[in-house]
Amino acid sequence: MKIWILNAVALKPNETGITRHYDLSKHMADKGHEITIFASSFLVYLFKWRDPKKKNYSENVNGVLFEWVWTLPYNGNGPKRLLNMMSYMLTAVKRGMKKKEKPDVIVGSSVHLFACLAAYILSKLKGSTFIVEIRDLWPKTLIDFGAFSKNHPVALLFGWIEKFVYKKSEKIIVTLPGAYKYITSLGIPKDKIVYIPNGIDLDKIHELENAASLEPTLDKIRENYSNIAMYLGSHGVANSLETVVSAASKLPRKDTAFVFVGEGPEKGNLKKQAQMLGLDNVYFLDGIPKREVLSTLNLADVLMVSMLDTNLYQYGISLNKLNDYLLAGKPIIFSGRVFNDIVANAEAGITVTPEAPEEFAKGLESLLNLTSEEKQAIKLNGYRYLDEHHNIEKLSDQFLSVCKQNHSKNKENAQ
Repeated sequence: MKIWILNAVALKPNETGITRHYDLSKHMADKGHEITIFASSFLVYLFKWRDPKKKNYSENVNGVLFEWVWTLPYNGNGPKRLLNMMSYMLTAVKRGMKKKEKPDVIVGSSVHLFACLAAYILSKLKGSTFIVEIRDLWPKTLIDFGAFSKNHPVALLFGWIEKFVYKKSEKIIVTLPGAYKYITSLGIPKDKIVYIPNGIDLDKIHELENAASLEPTLDKIRENYSNIAMYLGSHGVANSLETVVSAASKLPRKDTAFVFVGEGPEKGNLKKQAQMLGLDNVYFLDGIPKREVLSTLNLADVLMVSMLDTNLYQYGISLNKLNDYLLAGKPIIFSGRVFNDIVANAEAGITVTPEAPEEFAKGLESLLNLTSEEKQAIKLNGYRYLDEHHNIEKLSDQFLSVCKQNHSKNKENAQ
């Protein structure tokens, strides 16, 4: 099959961020299918060009073709961000029409919905099957996090696009297991929705042996603290890391260091919070290359995840960091109220109430007291759960099956 995937923020392997579509596409390409990903050449997470010398170009990455398209550069979160999204729609459609090939299926994937709209336009112009993939419930996510009111013009625009692409698509792929509850409330039949979560290549387990550039720093920390509780990931509002910092002040034992690895807009505030609380056992370290994630997690005793207490998670979560955490095989403390409690389902640690520092501290202490046998059981449980639910090769087969089935149905209807 020839499949086009429109995802403005798609990334290549080993780049920091979500590489879902490359990971899925690589397995499909290995089985003889032709996969093309249309992505922005402007990296919106870093506010810079992927290659300052090239704005529109093609790149073959291990058999997966990337079409990098120009989008309007911007910085921050102002009006130009919306224009960047709209420019992606225009340039992706233009690039797609320049290509002489006719894809069997075109998949439009959010985060932003202009990618989905562009995919619909191309599917009509090319006579291809249109499938939409929703990884974030826009505009609901933006409204629930307070970015817009429900009557804001941008929210209304996204709401219109959302309903339009849901109705026009042959199938709706979602990465959140409870997303169907929201989508069906818009009048979309449940049998049109299929759940394919984010996954991980289990062969990455060999990366546990990679050199970790932070190992000397962590060894130095261990000279004063025998245990390391680690968070590795983005430092944003949604991560509710102030809960974890507060928990560090409430942990009765003094043998544990709290280590935060990564970057994000809240990092400065978290440092100030730790200073105000007079915490000597809290450390903030720089982000690391993707190839070092597993080997760095392997240096911790307990891994930590914290989330805001919000109704948004009633539809579920699909955190890539949890896949890494489970593959690392360390006990996990998870602070969240979610539709799919992955840590509990995997029997890989403890779940506590979100935004409750004292409860977080108690849960962490219980994990620090686990026996070696209990830790080994958690390691095996995590791997087993990943293989059953988040094995990227199996998820790639599911993705391909959705494309094949709906393309066949479309061809039959056209005859």
